Amino acid sequence: MLNAAAPNNSRCARSARLHRTLFALFIGGVLAYGVGFAWYMLVRFDLVNLIIDVNGDDSFYYFNIASNLAAGRFSTFDGGITLTNGYHPLWMLFITPFYWIFDKEVALFGIKAFEIMLISAGVALVVIATRLARLPWILLFAVLPSLYCNTALFWGMEAAAALFMLGLFFLNSCLYAQNSARWKWSLAAVAFAQPWVRLEYVAISLATTAALCLIKWSRQKRSSTASWEESVGSISAFPAVAPLLGACAGILVYFAYNGLVFGGIVPVSGAVKRSLSQYNWEQGSGYSLTQNFLAVLQSDFFDAEIWVAMEVCVYVLLVWWLARHSRSRQDRLLLTFLVCMFGLAAGHLAKFAQIVLTMLPVYGIYQWYFVPAFLMMALIVPVRCYVAIYFIRRFIEPRSSRAARLLNLGSVATCAVFLLMEADFTKPFRYVDLTSENTDKEWEITSYMGAQIMNRILPEGTIIGSWDAGVIGYFSRFPVVGLDGLVNSYDYFRTMERNRSRYYYRKDGLKPAHQEFGITFL
Repeated sequence: MLNAAAPNNSRCARSARLHRTLFALFIGGVLAYGVGFAWYMLVRFDLVNLIIDVNGDDSFYYFNIASNLAAGRFSTFDGGITLTNGYHPLWMLFITPFYWIFDKEVALFGIKAFEIMLISAGVALVVIATRLARLPWILLFAVLPSLYCNTALFWGMEAAAALFMLGLFFLNSCLYAQNSARWKWSLAAVAFAQPWVRLEYVAISLATTAALCLIKWSRQKRSSTASWEESVGSISAFPAVAPLLGACAGILVYFAYNGLVFGGIVPVSGAVKRSLSQYNWEQGSGYSLTQNFLAVLQSDFFDAEIWVAMEVCVYVLLVWWLARHSRSRQDRLLLTFLVCMFGLAAGHLAKFAQIVLTMLPVYGIYQWYFVPAFLMMALIVPVRCYVAIYFIRRFIEPRSSRAARLLNLGSVATCAVFLLMEADFTKPFRYVDLTSENTDKEWEITSYMGAQIMNRILPEGTIIGSWDAGVIGYFSRFPVVGLDGLVNSYDYFRTMERNRSRYYYRKDGLKPAHQEFGITFL
């Protein structure tokens, strides 16, 4: 018996080592692809390309505030005239150290390389989570180009930090499924940080907690004759609500910090966009939820909203069914991964609902807002493949193991062929080539040139006011007040509220802010 079993154990050990080696090579390839892409972009791009091709004007709001933070001027865009919280703190925390080391121009290159590597790290974390959940992680090989082809992820905004944190969320959720007592604090910490990436990511933690409570309640009802009170007590145990507690703590600390330091609990940029939307509705025919909803759905970016809603319904049904019928540890891991996908969908729909209910589409349709949807689209085919394999094993393998193995192989092969046909590993590099040779310079480069001219001709003590002030503020040696209010103080925002006619760029509407904040040049 022992001699017969030894060859089988040896083969299993060799197979496990081979699997670990292949996986390590795959993770190395993910990171190497990011390094290669970052290197190629920085070799091909000059400062002009970084300004107009892969950084929007809004990203320079981040960069200039980070530069001021590094210089000890606290959270200000205009050199201390106003304090601002008009940004998402985690990305600001990530990029500020670059200004301790480099000057402003070199820091842009360093931040871009870091941004791309942060995307690679987020992808690697998701791949590790898929391996823990026993999904066919090799299918993600063809998913990499789809993320790097989405330029919104490396547009200088918070999208890279968002993808990294979503990767941490997936990984910690799968670790939690393996050992909830050990990993509950780690999952709670990730949930704590999510609102600091984007406020609506609280919905991801809330949806995850709801799904986990459903799972625990289903198991409790199935495994015993416990009363309703006992079942609720089991659900409210800390391991089940770790994401909720972490998210609540994160959002409360974030609100308290903003309220005490800046005078408003949410980023002032969001308040400005809501105010602009309200004012435009008042000047027009009034706000109509139906009209706004239709306007959002008719935009190019929201063509897939119905698809996302349908995916939510599918995940709810799968989670409900698996919660009632899960038998093994493998069932729980699949269930956890589906819960994470459900959380991504909830986070995306929360942002969609916020746009529909609170602002005009023109102020809310920016691609870097919707990282959860990008990650969903990258994972959807591998997840569907594995769900199919799960049901094949559950219902067919007990009757015919050979048929089950053939169907499993066929499912993976079909998905692999489909993904590889869609994959284009050279497309991100071609994008770099096309943009680096672009001669149609946009208005950001005009702002850059204008800042250089003003640096030479304006007298000392000048304070500049400008709309869309990101690039001008970053390269100007004078303080620049952003007249749109997105990165100013709540006091400036309230001044704007009292003088709403300035939204139409009337000179008389600018005078109150002009006088109150000492702007001497417009």
